[in-house]
Amino acid sequence: MVRGNLTTFAFSWFGVRIGEKSGSWLESKAEIFGGVVLILIGVKMLVV
Repeated sequence: MVRGNLTTFAFSWFGVRIGEKSGSWLESKAEIFGGVVLILIGVKMLVV
């Protein structure tokens, strides 16, 4: 159980560090991607 907690902590920590380094570069792309995903979810809800 401790190993799983340490693994989760390590991946989270590395994700935060990578996000800090690449955040400004990916910011506009992430906003566009998030908007597209929300639009697709809305379309799916209307169709189904």
